[in-house]
Amino acid sequence: MKKRLQGLIAGVLIGATITGGVVFATIGTQTIEVLYNNIKVYKDNVLCELKDANGTVVEPFIYNGTTYMPVRGTANLAGMDVTWDGRTQSVYLWDEISADDTYLMDVCPPYAGNVYTDDFKLAGKLYSVFSLYRGDYSLFNLNGKYTSLNMMVGPVDGYCDIDDEATIKIILDNKTVKIFDMKVTDYPTLISVPLNNALQMRIEYQSDYNTTRIGFGNITVQ
Repeated sequence: MKKRLQGLIAGVLIGATITGGVVFATIGTQTIEVLYNNIKVYKDNVLCELKDANGTVVEPFIYNGTTYMPVRGTANLAGMDVTWDGRTQSVYLWDEISADDTYLMDVCPPYAGNVYTDDFKLAGKLYSVFSLYRGDYSLFNLNGKYTSLNMMVGPVDGYCDIDDEATIKIILDNKTVKIFDMKVTDYPTLISVPLNNALQMRIEYQSDYNTTRIGFGNITVQ
């Protein structure tokens, strides 16, 4: 069965094989003819259904000899999370937390500083670890047990001044090891920090406005 699709959106569909690099950067619409032929997808010899964000099954199709599959359904089969930034027309793929990862707050919650541990949203997605306002910091005793840290960092929905810029510092044993800047209009970013078996970690946040709040979600250590 062949169907026509109006508007091929760059980034929403990917081929059967995911590779790095930019494939194309076309902007605009065009009418294309694609082939639906009851294409089946197996993972470890198990038949799988590919679903969109609403749970609706989405069928792969063939266009110009290439099989295209929906990003979210395909990434979820590969153990990855997906977010869509409509402002920049970008798809973000994140490695989900592995079984070997440990939540930071479970093993060494902050012992000093200003920490807000209520739930918050980053770009519409709910997180639950902690957040900081301007001038806030948090201190953690790592006790030399961990080699790396991963976390999602971004401006908390509803707590941002549109003109603000944020600076986050990661300090290990009184030595700054990572500084990153972000505008409050930036999309949440996955940050990786080598801990190198440090004894103590300090996270600081500075900005120009009191109202902006930065969230730190899904913080894991290994």
